[in-house]
Amino acid sequence: MRSLIIIAVLSALAACYVNAVHPTEEDMSEVYTIVFDDNSLDGRVLSRAEFNARYEGWVLLSEANDFAPAVEGQEQSVEMFYRAQRGVQISMVSITAYVSIPEINRSPLGKNYIEVTLKSRIGAGLNTTIELFRRQ
Repeated sequence: MRSLIIIAVLSALAACYVNAVHPTEEDMSEVYTIVFDDNSLDGRVLSRAEFNARYEGWVLLSEANDFAPAVEGQEQSVEMFYRAQRGVQISMVSITAYVSIPEINRSPLGKNYIEVTLKSRIGAGLNTTIELFRRQ
């Protein structure tokens, strides 16, 4: 009786897996940008096209492209520290993740300096772009 129940459960799981909607290769290759600004202090996820349309008039202060390969059993991290001239206020941070979305820690916006730290999951790598902007 117990083996009949196990077989029934496994059959149901197999049926669910076959009928599940799996992401296509195109969906998996989509690049997303996480934006932190006055309107989204906790971050907002946008496609790159949405980002370009919404934030067209902003001035780029700094851009950093970082790559840290995956190492089994270890997490990778990237740190960026930027200090602008006096009177320049950093109003937005955008982080574009090409592999997987990392853990993001950053100092508050609205000052002329900022520190951003990205950490991967254990065993995953980082391939990111960090951009800092000010209003026009």
